[in-house]
Amino acid sequence: MSAAGKLQVLKMGVSRRGSSLNATLKAKDVRIQLDEEFEKENGYSFDYVLVFQVHDEAAELSEQQKKFSMRTILQHVARGGIETKMFYSTDRGHVFCKLRATLERLAKEADRIDYKVEFEPTELRRIAETGYEEQNIKKIVIKDEHQVSHRDPFQNIFAKFDVEPRLYPAYRKYGHKQIPFRGVDRIKLLLNIIKTRGEGGCGLNLSELLRDKCLVAAFPLHEPEELNKLRDKWFSWKFAPWQQPLWDIKDYFGEKVGLYFAWLGHYTTWLIAPAIVGCLLFANVLVEDTADSVLVPYFGLFMALWSIFYYEYWKRYNSTLALEWGMSTFEEEELERPEFDGQPTISPIDGSEIRYFSPQTRFRRIMGSLFFISMLILLVVGVVAGIFVFRYAATSGKWKEMFTVNGTQLGGAAASTVNAIQIMVMNNVYSTVAAKLNQFENHRTDTEFEDHLIGKTFLFQFVNSYASLFYVAFIKTSVEGHESCKPEGHGCMDELMMSLGIIFILRLTSGNFFEAGLPWIMKKLKRNKKENSLYREPSTIEKQLELDVYDQKGTFDDYNEMIIQFGYVTLFVVSFPLAPAFALFNNFFEIRIDAHKLVNATRRPDPRGAQDIGTWGTIIDLMGSIAMVTNVALVCFTSRRTTANLTDHERLWLFVCVEHGLILLKYVLMLVVDDEPHDVTLQKQRSSFIVNKIVNLIADDDDEEMAKGNQVRVDLTVFDEDI
Repeated sequence: MSAAGKLQVLKMGVSRRGSSLNATLKAKDVRIQLDEEFEKENGYSFDYVLVFQVHDEAAELSEQQKKFSMRTILQHVARGGIETKMFYSTDRGHVFCKLRATLERLAKEADRIDYKVEFEPTELRRIAETGYEEQNIKKIVIKDEHQVSHRDPFQNIFAKFDVEPRLYPAYRKYGHKQIPFRGVDRIKLLLNIIKTRGEGGCGLNLSELLRDKCLVAAFPLHEPEELNKLRDKWFSWKFAPWQQPLWDIKDYFGEKVGLYFAWLGHYTTWLIAPAIVGCLLFANVLVEDTADSVLVPYFGLFMALWSIFYYEYWKRYNSTLALEWGMSTFEEEELERPEFDGQPTISPIDGSEIRYFSPQTRFRRIMGSLFFISMLILLVVGVVAGIFVFRYAATSGKWKEMFTVNGTQLGGAAASTVNAIQIMVMNNVYSTVAAKLNQFENHRTDTEFEDHLIGKTFLFQFVNSYASLFYVAFIKTSVEGHESCKPEGHGCMDELMMSLGIIFILRLTSGNFFEAGLPWIMKKLKRNKKENSLYREPSTIEKQLELDVYDQKGTFDDYNEMIIQFGYVTLFVVSFPLAPAFALFNNFFEIRIDAHKLVNATRRPDPRGAQDIGTWGTIIDLMGSIAMVTNVALVCFTSRRTTANLTDHERLWLFVCVEHGLILLKYVLMLVVDDEPHDVTLQKQRSSFIVNKIVNLIADDDDEEMAKGNQVRVDLTVFDEDI
């Protein structure tokens, strides 16, 4: 071909590529305009993202990856009426698919599942005071003449969303476009559309798609404006534990996360009193040069009363938050987990289609899990026994000289350090095993799933975390003799103080390092690597993908960490009175570390509702009762100073009387202190009444009106006899 011909072909190619480029740019401009119009009209943009891997043609895919290709998944998404927008990552290795639902689609889903929304008090009052005469519902005028409650009668009223326009003006509105759904509501509804099988849903199980690597990631998108407002309110070193922006937290991350920070703030606030008293007692310990102080019994009594009131007032605070956040009946209305595996059948209650899983099968699976857990607990007991053999060898046996430095015996400290490391390692191993066993049991709702996981985890971690302390406190002198505890004459109180102090402090420092320090180091290393490899700045969503995943168990690990700490603070506190002070100091930073993790270091988690803290509350209550027993036992049996003049028989009787007295006192106080404040109970009754009348349109039972409407002519003649 001549040079002129080659030039002509080249010009034609450039012209075609130019046309294609122009078409692409035009389509991009149109899409940007459509997105801007959507956001202007609705007040929000995309809420969720799915991330797909771009595979090479030669890549080997699993059967599930072939079955649920990107095209197939997007077809499911489109079937649910969800709008999408896709783009490539900077390295062309991933495809990001942003998701959103129109306001009409969200309203339709909210109506289908009876999603609860809050009413605007002023507008609800107006509707109530108007009444519905055609439905035989009179005007509702509520007056509190005796000031029984400080709440507005129409405040904190939540009810199922209805698409009919009658109630739309009464729903609380959010954002500059005044729509009835917060960002957290939109994400919950969008996820429900994605997971629902049939009924216009997408029928996608995101957990399985992630597990089978059909998806790289799936997470809600951060809203920069709202996130910055939350960051400004939350990230201040000046605020006290009781001053957290809880309503902003639950409106952005969901009620479950909000409730965790409410509990953590409550727990930290209540630690102030025992921290002060404990520091004063520790000063006395330093003066007397032994943990076996004469003030120990009084501190034990103080901590027993503290644990009772702390939990009773938490229940009251919890019930208040549940009312104000619309969560009072959450567990009654909770939807099934997508992972729940059951046979399709017809409900014997209302005839609807449900998924059924045999209780007998679940029982067998639970029994299998318990057997496996029992074996692990026996393993822990064996490991702890081995550590105490090591302790004996290092303090009194053949290794005694090896662990003596400049006349100071370090064997006990070395054994306590090994014990602390063993506790952390075994806890991490068991957490993975417990999650697998819990999944195997196939629980119906997220609440059921988490409650059973909490039970398994606590059973193991109680033994793993506290077994060595129980040994030192109550068993060591029987096995090794009284002379094994130094200094003699004080039982094992000093050794228990040292063991608890080392384990507790190591756990606090290592926990903060793994939770805050290590992620910060990894983030720095990852950022340096990215800066050296990228040829253009990644998008905001790509940066969110690079963040750590907030654990799928949600707040589980955060609660677990704090509950184990609560055990160290209460179970043996008379031997180490500084424990509450260390916990208070740690929790002051823990609140901020957990807040930083959520806001800056992890992807936004899927929002979840929560009525209470679940089985964690039961465990706190149980630990408080156990702490009464252990601390009384420490005073009566382990301490040799307080009960020095008593015989073993008298010590036993003293223990039984004091322990029974404290348990009785606990249950008396539980009866005296209501689980929820009176105004909360009253407002729940008001809410039920108002919802029945205004939302459900249940007619009045008006006997007087019925009597007037049924006046007919009646024959009242009475004869002397039957004729």
